[in-house]
Amino acid sequence: MIKKALLLVMSITLTGCLVTVDSDSRPLQTVWNEADVSRLQLGESNQDWVSTSFGNPISNLTYADGTEIWKYRNRSEKDTEVGLFLVFSVDIEEERTETLSVEFTDGLVTNYWIEEDRF
Repeated sequence: MIKKALLLVMSITLTGCLVTVDSDSRPLQTVWNEADVSRLQLGESNQDWVSTSFGNPISNLTYADGTEIWKYRNRSEKDTEVGLFLVFSVDIEEERTETLSVEFTDGLVTNYWIEEDRF
């Protein structure tokens, strides 16, 4: 019980003492954005349009039934400096990767999705 009370007092004391001093985000590689993705139309957009709009995919998977999946990747990096009691500061670096997958059947877009990874 004493440990829980001590932990509670410490967390209340430290709350509000962490301050974000500076934050900077920059793209490392950008192939697509949300506006581009919103123009994809299921059953109407074709492979030529996707290739013209997004360029060459980083990978192209072809299945036995003829379905293809093209993958496009965006990478960005974020640096954040966090201060504790304005005496001690820590730099936190985070790399973010978003992968857009576009599925084609008979040359037309039948599905698409975005996956996000943070490192």
